Amino acid sequence: MQKDDSVKRALLAGSVCAVALSITLVALPPAFAQSTAYITDDLQVDVRRGQSLQHRILTFLSSGTPVTVLEEDGDYTRIRTSGGTEGWVLSRYLMDRPHAREQLADARERVQSLAAERDQLAADLEAARTQGARESERADELMDRVSELEAELEHLQDMAADPLQTARENEELRQSLSQEQQRVSDLLDENRALRGDERLNWFLYGGGVAIGSLILGILLTRVRLRRRQSGWID
Repeated sequence: MQKDDSVKRALLAGSVCAVALSITLVALPPAFAQSTAYITDDLQVDVRRGQSLQHRILTFLSSGTPVTVLEEDGDYTRIRTSGGTEGWVLSRYLMDRPHAREQLADARERVQSLAAERDQLAADLEAARTQGARESERADELMDRVSELEAELEHLQDMAADPLQTARENEELRQSLSQEQQRVSDLLDENRALRGDERLNWFLYGGGVAIGSLILGILLTRVRLRRRQSGWID
């Protein structure tokens, strides 16, 4: 009987220590920086109050839902949802990148945006080529660049099955398009300046002709008056 009492006291003491240790661990701040994780593909993951299936379910999270990682403990990870709910999920249900379908949708949207930028760049280039023979060589260079961008865009569409690679190549292509658009903008400014100088030259030329005509008219009038006066004197 005394042996049974000793065993019970030992079990009770162990339980008290375990509870105290759990409270201490929960109260301590996380030992690592918080990071973002994503619920893995094609699942409804339950968020529980504790690290077992016996703990109460707080909420369910769908695939691709971003959560903030607070701490990791064995097979479980404590997370915080965007709504502020904190709980535990099995670590195997988390991944460090967004849902594959979301990545692919983002990549396709970027492809469409880049295609629109490419078309606008081609239109600007065509306008620049019609604005002066002096800029024809630079316009040809821009046309070659547009052809290169079209080849890169075609390659990007072929690589759409790999969203991460697509995102990197989209960023490089976006930067290239931005640089070429700046060059086209500079080209248009120069052409506008050239057209302004040409209008000024025509204005000065026309003004000179008008002034010359006025002076010539005055001289002819004086010559006629002198002839008439000479006739009267005679």
